[in-house]
Amino acid sequence: MLLHGNISIPLRSPLRLRAPYLRNVTVSAHPPIKSEYTVSDESLQSRGFTLRRTIEDLNLDHLNTVFVAVGFPRRDTDKVRLALENTDTLLWYEYEKTKRPVAFARATGDGVFNAIIWDVVVDPNRPSHNAICCAFSFIAYHLTT
Repeated sequence: MLLHGNISIPLRSPLRLRAPYLRNVTVSAHPPIKSEYTVSDESLQSRGFTLRRTIEDLNLDHLNTVFVAVGFPRRDTDKVRLALENTDTLLWYEYEKTKRPVAFARATGDGVFNAIIWDVVVDPNRPSHNAICCAFSFIAYHLTT
């Protein structure tokens, strides 16, 4: 709970152990700071990014480049294709100028209770990296909802 303004509460004084002496203490708190942790699809589209939800038009060699840029090992494209074909949900952002993926995430699950989010990556070398990170972390979180 966040406190706003001044609040007076009686507290026992730690200096007077024998007497039930009460002392008023004032607690002051500042109002919360509002921060934006997401970026709208419209904002990203205006910057040249398109959200995609299928593997259609996804160049797996370009995806591997993003994996390597974040420290993942380069993967065999046939195995990546097989994994993606068996994935329940996937999302990726394409940078329109280069037609390359700049962010990617996928999820698999049992369709009832459990799901696992896999391979969440955002290319650190692309324009608007911070905006994509904000938007994509929110989207990746909601992949399974």
